[in-house]
Amino acid sequence: MQTFDLELRVTTFGSVITWEIFLEDVTDRNRRVKDWLQADGFRYKKLPSYTIEDDVLTVFAGSQGILGGTLTCEVLIDGVSQPEKLISKVEETEYAKVNYQIG
Repeated sequence: MQTFDLELRVTTFGSVITWEIFLEDVTDRNRRVKDWLQADGFRYKKLPSYTIEDDVLTVFAGSQGILGGTLTCEVLIDGVSQPEKLISKVEETEYAKVNYQIG
């Protein structure tokens, strides 16, 4: 089991009409991240003392909109930006997914 401070930062480009981020399990609607806050140029969600069962955090992103729109999710673990960003393109029919190693 791993516990860490998690922050997600989402930016959109082009015509993204709707989007959603899930943690760990995209099939569980209760794992959808809600109540995003607005900052200058991006939305963010802080989840202090977030706990996962293993040592890999899986983040999913889905978006819909007009062709060419993209969503980018930056993941910060214990205040450190992870090198791989999660990118969802509106024309994709499956959720984008990135696994982040913890610890």
